[in-house]
Amino acid sequence: MDDAPRIGDLEVDGDALTGDGTTLSALADELACGIDETTAAEAPSDGWRVLRRLESGAVYLGSPVDADHRTWRVAQVHPSEQLPLVRVHPNTMDLRPSRAERRQGLELRWPSFVAEIADPSDLVVDIVIAGTARWTPESEGFRAVGALTAPGETGFSFGWMGSAADRAVPLDPGEVTRVPVQLQPQSDANSPEPGPYDLHVVVVELGLRLAEPLRVDLTAEMVGRQLAKQNQHRADAATERRAYDRQIEAERLRVSARRSWPEIAEVVGSAASDDEALARIAPVLDCEPEQATSVYDTSLRGLVRADADRRDERLQELIRRRDTIG
Repeated sequence: MDDAPRIGDLEVDGDALTGDGTTLSALADELACGIDETTAAEAPSDGWRVLRRLESGAVYLGSPVDADHRTWRVAQVHPSEQLPLVRVHPNTMDLRPSRAERRQGLELRWPSFVAEIADPSDLVVDIVIAGTARWTPESEGFRAVGALTAPGETGFSFGWMGSAADRAVPLDPGEVTRVPVQLQPQSDANSPEPGPYDLHVVVVELGLRLAEPLRVDLTAEMVGRQLAKQNQHRADAATERRAYDRQIEAERLRVSARRSWPEIAEVVGSAASDDEALARIAPVLDCEPEQATSVYDTSLRGLVRADADRRDERLQELIRRRDTIG
């Protein structure tokens, strides 16, 4: 949905932004869900509509709070939960242009000396204003991620995490800013063999890509250097696997907790101590009291507002990383 408008960071169906909508209670009935009244107390009573349905089954709802439909309240529901509830996000969110609109006028170009850089992990790329108007960031970052594929292959995926160091800056026509290309790390199990590859570069928050990939030739020395850099602070395989197992176990419990949250809240509410609370949570989640700590220590707000789809993706990514350990 690269060309879809966004509310906050959520890409939404553009057709859903028009029209009068309906009441939150009517929409909840249509979805066969209840409403978490503690989150909906100050939410609009009407104007609600479905903004987006995810493949996982999660549904995002929204209601404009101004006449121009520029500011919205957003809610989320997971109909597959045991007791599905519509939960309203506590803050308003602004309607934003699509990523395709936001990157208009920007281009990625290799600097003139790119041929002199042998190792892809040392590459930089230029972000250039090719349009006639100033480009001003709207909370976006200029993080450029590089992904290697077999020559001619165009499909690839990547993970990333932004930081303050990636902050974008305003650019006037003709101006250029140069940023490093963050090459996607490879594990020992799927590290590339020496040989030719296509390097694709994306400025992730804008979906800005190079028109054509750069052909690079990896030597055995480059591959070894990249893995050595990644592994210099890595624990031994057994220790690393155990650490991932603990993270996976905790993440699975937090996922389970979403389906059992009303019951957890009930048993914790009457507990006289932390130990008693953990002892009461354990049978609800079918785990040991010490394992229940990952749920007990999670903030209530974090659980209510959590994006279950991202949590599922995180769980699958943790499993994938664990399974690639030698």
